[in-house]
Amino acid sequence: MGAALSSCQPEPWDIPPVASEALEFVAFADSVLPLDSAALLPVLEHLAPKYPELFIPSVEGGDWRDDLLPYLTDPEVKALYQDVRTVQAEEPALQNKALLNAVQAGFNRYYAHMGSASVYPSKRLYTYVSRNEEPMVLLAPGAIFLPLDRYLGADHPAYAQESAYLVQQHQPHNAPVEIFKAIASWHYPEGLASDYSLLSAMLSEAKTILFVQATLGDEAAVRALGYSSGDQAFMEENEADLWGLFVSQRWLFDDEVDLKRKLILPAPFSKFGTPKDREIPGKAGVWFGWQILQSYWRAHPEVSLREIMAAESAQTLFQQSGYRP
Repeated sequence: MGAALSSCQPEPWDIPPVASEALEFVAFADSVLPLDSAALLPVLEHLAPKYPELFIPSVEGGDWRDDLLPYLTDPEVKALYQDVRTVQAEEPALQNKALLNAVQAGFNRYYAHMGSASVYPSKRLYTYVSRNEEPMVLLAPGAIFLPLDRYLGADHPAYAQESAYLVQQHQPHNAPVEIFKAIASWHYPEGLASDYSLLSAMLSEAKTILFVQATLGDEAAVRALGYSSGDQAFMEENEADLWGLFVSQRWLFDDEVDLKRKLILPAPFSKFGTPKDREIPGKAGVWFGWQILQSYWRAHPEVSLREIMAAESAQTLFQQSGYRP
């Protein structure tokens, strides 16, 4: 009977949301990129006092006009914006209302876990076109900047030079995931690391996955890991066997850099040294770190997400998790 009652308990990361401060959505790309060069400057002059985060010059004492005008009239930016509009017409997940609703829902769960005094101070969500530059999202005090041209779908030619195992991050529905991955890093422990073991790296990376799970849900957590549903199913089916290799090879407390590269860093597959290696999804070490953190939280439901994110001792988390696949 006890087991049956326990199985009915909600997961500790799955808690009711609370109303959080409403994010102001600023579709900067939509406000300026459809304009011709003659109409552009008056609109920018009007927007500058309202949205100062957008009008910071690139050099001290500079003029934002020298930065924004060439950027907003760049043919590449204009072309990428048209691609954004095309994808938005086909993929509701990238449309303004859907984006804002998804991110706001994540913030409502975020506030429920952290409390209003401990959350990243975001008041505005800006969308823009970045020339397909590297960051998937940028955080600044009071603002989140989301480059929509980073989410045009895995098949978009802008990402043609990227490896196949990386392009999935460019799917439109991953935009909220990348926002909360970025916010998760704000809650990492402060100071320099003192533990360089594989276990520490596993749990450190897995905190981001758990954070996304707590704010956006289970499917978003799988996407945050870069996994497909098939990758997740493979890890679940082979969990005990693969974990047995971690234990038998005594990898957990090994600090070898190459071991972390094989099991932690993004890759097409994880290298366990078995004939099945090419079937094992990349970042398997992070996946196991995520299982350990879930096991720890189930064993200690009184602990908050804030406390887990700030925890410094990987060994303590592991030992108190009782993780046994």
